[in-house]
Amino acid sequence: MVLTTTKFDRFARNMAEAGEILTSLRERDVLFGLGSQIYDWNDPFGKLFLQTLAMVAEFEANLNHLRTREGMAKARAKGRLKGKQPKLPLAARKTIHRRYHDPDDDASLADEYSVGRSTIHRIVSGTAPQV
Repeated sequence: MVLTTTKFDRFARNMAEAGEILTSLRERDVLFGLGSQIYDWNDPFGKLFLQTLAMVAEFEANLNHLRTREGMAKARAKGRLKGKQPKLPLAARKTIHRRYHDPDDDASLADEYSVGRSTIHRIVSGTAPQV
């Protein structure tokens, strides 16, 4: 039996995970296929080749994460990355704060503003996204 993948970086997130999966496959007598090639984890060359692929895939993933974080930091510095925006404008949130203390009013506030009751509770407790 052969487990085949087209891209090694989709197979495992890092070298440790790749090693665990390939060892598990070997224990079940399953070969690993990459594209049209089949590699045997028991063969020294196959093991070296797959470990090298895992190392390169992990390196590329780490570079991609680094570039993403750098890009997000630049966007945040320019004010372009603001995170999740509030569902309701500031004026509506202030009104909800004022009216919330009536115990029978929170359901009507949710209906009035077309949001869930949990959104109303997050606004009042201060855990809702702020602008």
